[in-house]
Amino acid sequence: MKIMLAVDGSDYALAAVEEAARQPWPENSVLRIVSVEEILSLTIPEEWERIFEERAIASLAQAMTRFGEIAGARMAVSTKILKGNPKEVLLNEAGDWGADLLIVGTHGYNVLERLWLGSVSRAVAARAKCSVRIVRRRKVPPESGAPMKILLAVDGSECGKTAVEEIANRPWPRGSEVSVVSAIHLPFVPTPETRALPNSNYSQLEKAGRSLAEAAVKNAISRLEESNAARETPLKLTGHAIAGHAEETIIETATSWGADLVVLGSHGYRGMQRFLLGSVSQAVASHAPCSVEIVRAPVSKEN
Repeated sequence: MKIMLAVDGSDYALAAVEEAARQPWPENSVLRIVSVEEILSLTIPEEWERIFEERAIASLAQAMTRFGEIAGARMAVSTKILKGNPKEVLLNEAGDWGADLLIVGTHGYNVLERLWLGSVSRAVAARAKCSVRIVRRRKVPPESGAPMKILLAVDGSECGKTAVEEIANRPWPRGSEVSVVSAIHLPFVPTPETRALPNSNYSQLEKAGRSLAEAAVKNAISRLEESNAARETPLKLTGHAIAGHAEETIIETATSWGADLVVLGSHGYRGMQRFLLGSVSQAVASHAPCSVEIVRAPVSKEN
């Protein structure tokens, strides 16, 4: 597995380093830690560029040191300095290197700041062609090897099945739990002023939605039970179909259960389609109380 970790010297980036170091990864995985000289103009003074480069080098040194303190030498690690707009060069490097997963920290902007300022993590989550993990700093970081509480959101789609496979095929700390959740999409309740379908139609729609959600949960747990056969310590598995909007259901469940990580697939909408339809993965990445991994199906690539 090829994992790219972006750092900038901030506490948020350090949290991403620590999370990557604590978690086990598939055998023969490699990690590339990158730092960006944020050069947005070709005419900046030479001394400024030197300062930016020194900061990038310092960020990499800090990340390498911290990763080694936690993970030791259990995986190959390389570093690279990138130059340009972080939102562009991170995506380009991930694509050129053939990353399977891009990890970034988030500064956790509030709603107004997020609306006006945007963020590198948000841009990466929306546009990366590989899977992306958005790391949120925890008040009390867990010890290395501590069990994880992983909330897996499924909907029966192919992208949801890709997320299930990612959980099934990766190593996780001993004693980790996976709670599989699927939202039951209930039909809206019309007001007296609107034309309504007969009540029987709404009952049928509700029954169909519940059936789809329950089937998605059942199939996911069945696949994870299969993967448990190869684990020294099986994952603890539970599943629930919950009535409500998908993004609200996922965020509220992650909060109440105390999840360490939310994992879900992405439908990969682009441009106007994403603007019109919205994206559950984007909403969850923006508002979940914990780290979020958006899983995208691998594409053919050259190493």
